[in-house]
Amino acid sequence: MAGVNEWDNEYARLARAASQLRTQGLVSGGDQQRSLQQGLQRLEAQLHTLPLPPAEMERRRRLVQHLQQSGSQPGTPAGSTIGGSGIGSPPQSQMAMAMRQQDGLIDELAAGVSRLKNQTHLIGEEANMHVNLMNDMENNLEAAQAGLESETRRAAQLKQDQSVWRLQLIVAGECVLFVLLILMGIS
Repeated sequence: MAGVNEWDNEYARLARAASQLRTQGLVSGGDQQRSLQQGLQRLEAQLHTLPLPPAEMERRRRLVQHLQQSGSQPGTPAGSTIGGSGIGSPPQSQMAMAMRQQDGLIDELAAGVSRLKNQTHLIGEEANMHVNLMNDMENNLEAAQAGLESETRRAAQLKQDQSVWRLQLIVAGECVLFVLLILMGIS
């Protein structure tokens, strides 16, 4: 899991760097462009070592390829500025500001996705704990029910034993009384 998080963080860093290169249109961007391309190639190579489903690997591969293509588009060499000086194009400062705003939004979105991912893992762990708790409660409930049933049987047996004992005492008392009455009647 740490490898996936590291990959995500590295991708976000490279995406910001690519966005800054596009925004600034640096003349000395050749070294930075090469560094960006090397980082993207490294990310693509690391992608094969991550424990991800094939669909997720393909999605991430497309993201890396898109960054590689946007960083080296044929119409925008490393030294050119975005938008050029054509008629009707916005001034460079407005485009730079718009790109910075987009970068900020992308950073916020990446942070939000990361928080959402962490919360999802926490919710999953909590759900597993709830399932375990319910299973324990079910086992405890079965044990408690078995205990109650045995206590009920024991109480019924005691009640029956006491009632039989009481009946035996009454019969013994009546026998004694009957013997006394017979003795009184004979005398």
